This record gives sequence, C-alpha cells and structure tokens, in this order.
Amino acid sequence: MKKKPVLVDLEKLRSLIAGLDLGDTRWNEYIEARWLNYVEWWDSRASDAKRKYHALRSAVVIAGALIPALVGLRELQVWGEHAWIFAVASILASLVVAICAGVESLFSFGDIWREKRAAAELIKSEGFNFLQMTGDYKDYTAHKDALKRFAANVEQLIRNEIKDYIVAVAPKKPDHPPDNPGAQPRIT
Repeated sequence: MKKKPVLVDLEKLRSLIAGLDLGDTRWNEYIEARWLNYVEWWDSRASDAKRKYHALRSAVVIAGALIPALVGLRELQVWGEHAWIFAVASILASLVVAICAGVESLFSFGDIWREKRAAAELIKSEGFNFLQMTGDYKDYTAHKDALKRFAANVEQLIRNEIKDYIVAVAPKKPDHPPDNPGAQPRIT
C-alpha cells in the first residue's frame, strides 16, 4: 500500500537541521526550537482546522440532501402510523444543517485551515531557501554566514502571522456614526 504523502516530515527536517555546520550546535538547536516548532505548530493547526471544516461541511451536505428525501418519504403516505418517524428525522436533519453551518460560520475553520496552511508553507519555504542557499541566501557561501539573515526572516514571518491573527480577532469598529447624533464621541 502506498504511503500517504505528508506536507511536513518533521524527522527529515530535524535530520537536515542536525547536518548543518553552523559553527556551534546551539544554532542548530535554535533553528529547531524556533523555525521547526513554528512549521510544526502551523501545520498542526491547519490539519486540525481542515479536519473540522470537512467534518462540518460533510454533515451539512449529507443532512441537507437527506431533508427533501425524508420529507418525500413521509408524504408517500404508505408508512401508516410510522410516517411520523420521517417527520422527526427531517427535523433532526434540519437541526444538523443549521448547527453545523452555524458552528463553521462562528469558528471559520475553512479560513483558519487556509491561513495556517499558507503560514506553514511560507515558513517552511524560508527554511528550504536557507537549507539550499537559494533566494535571500544565494549570495552566502556558508550556512553559518547566512544564519542571522535566516533568523531575521523567520522572526519577520512569525511577527506578520501574529499581526494577522490579532487583526482577525480584534473587535470590529462600526463603519458609520452612532445612531444618536447628540452622543459624545468615544475616545479610543
């Protein structure tokens, strides 16, 4: 059976980091502690959000498709005194659709999945540029010479992701003035 490909092979990345000659093994540990931990964190957040998104959306699709079938079966009037089962089942399916769609809308697992996958891939790509001495690192002759640039680039990626997160979760300010024109303006 063919092994399912993974987007982040942590053991392989650890092996690549361990093989770098940076002049001091503490730098290898830094790369693992900072860069690889964020690759792993964002990858796991993306995978978790993807699983939740697919579960909720699957429930909406399946239950949504069941509703007309259940209503139709109830309307056939061949079930006699058991027709109520189809009525109850269609109500339950409707509840599943409403609840799952509401939960997905509230928590935005699809958006989180895409955002965290993008973040994981960006920081992973930065690491591969460093490992391969390409991109921002193509003018360096050794990894130890490019290390400070790599550290600065990783920290910038992390800061950007944190800023994006804070903007996403911050309360929204109204786009229009308050309904009470005589009210004192809020000082923020």
